[in-house]
Amino acid sequence: MTLQRPVIEVESLAKSYPTGFWRKRVRVLSDVSFTVRENEVVGFLGANGAGKTTTIKILNGLAFRDSGTVRIFGEAGDSSPRSRRRIGFMPEQPYFYEYLTGSEFLGLCGRLYGMGGKEARRRSDGLLGRMGLAGAGGTAIRKYSKGMMQRLGLAQALLHDPELVILDEPMSGLDPLGRMDVRNIIAELKAAGKTVFFSTHIIPDVEALCDRVVLLDRGRKLAEGPVDGLVGGETQYVELVFSPPPPAQWIAGAGIPDGRAAMSGDAMVVRAADEGEANRWVSGLVSRGAQLRSMTPVRPRLEEIYVAHLSGEGGGRGA
Repeated sequence: MTLQRPVIEVESLAKSYPTGFWRKRVRVLSDVSFTVRENEVVGFLGANGAGKTTTIKILNGLAFRDSGTVRIFGEAGDSSPRSRRRIGFMPEQPYFYEYLTGSEFLGLCGRLYGMGGKEARRRSDGLLGRMGLAGAGGTAIRKYSKGMMQRLGLAQALLHDPELVILDEPMSGLDPLGRMDVRNIIAELKAAGKTVFFSTHIIPDVEALCDRVVLLDRGRKLAEGPVDGLVGGETQYVELVFSPPPPAQWIAGAGIPDGRAAMSGDAMVVRAADEGEANRWVSGLVSRGAQLRSMTPVRPRLEEIYVAHLSGEGGGRGA
């Protein structure tokens, strides 16, 4: 089998920042190396503070490395405007001109990308609809909720139809339906031949979407390889999302005990102990007319995976 060409190549990356009155440098990345290949979806997995955002800023030329090399599409990642034009990027906390409307903001982004006005409007209208913001295009961004801003940030990252999409915590601030929408968009990008690299600390998102994962802890890479080899394990529970929430009598009729279902925005989230129980509850609710939006087996928590790798139990599983 022929491997796809590398899109992101990171070798021995190191970064530190000066802190405090004496400007003492604190190391945040140490000897990090990994590769993302064409048409892969790769998860960059780590707890808050692991160094994910710093790495992503370096990939996008927003921060400078102390040492190591970064190549994007075979070119130096921090010195090639041509390669950066092929990238769509959404930061963890997107920044907006909040007095602009959503449509105006995307129009501005289109001009910055070098797009013509007609093309930018066409792409903007389509993406606002795809992100569930079709009715909010004429609303000032300062009136958007955090979830709406997150969706608008994703729209600007995809506006110019990039070959590589880099997303920093794209599910942040989204309810279960919003997370499902972003998952579907990432799957569509993969189907369209795009490459996606996204950071997260949410295991189910990685399992549902990724070909491979890079596991980072306190600025050091713990492992890199296929998802099943790094974050696999016995299912702890199965998360079911129904939207709209079914009536209480349907829930009782399906045999779901009290305390196992919770409302989250416009959805109901149910935790089943295993796939057998999940299938029974899904059958009971769907037969009554409920709409199942997602069914996700939840594996061991990130902290447990870290402990396994740090103790050497997973030492042979990384690639």
